[in-house]
Amino acid sequence: MAVSIFDLGLSVEANSLFLLIEGMLGTKIDPDKNCKAVPGSVTIERCLEKWNGEENDFLVAMKELVDAGILTEKNSELRVNAPENWKKK
Repeated sequence: MAVSIFDLGLSVEANSLFLLIEGMLGTKIDPDKNCKAVPGSVTIERCLEKWNGEENDFLVAMKELVDAGILTEKNSELRVNAPENWKKK
């Protein structure tokens, strides 16, 4: 069975941040509907602009995702790791 972000027991904030980043990367866009979004990296600054909450909550959620192996942060850029690399409970 494939791992879902919701199967990992993360906080609501971490799940919300993951969905925000995933949407910004365009990974949910359906190519059959002529959408041309290309996945890439997302900066922390861009995420914070779209984050609908406190900056501290964002930072805690980001750390939770990094600690779980879901995100990689390098030079203020965030990338989603393949589900095979996520730490399962």
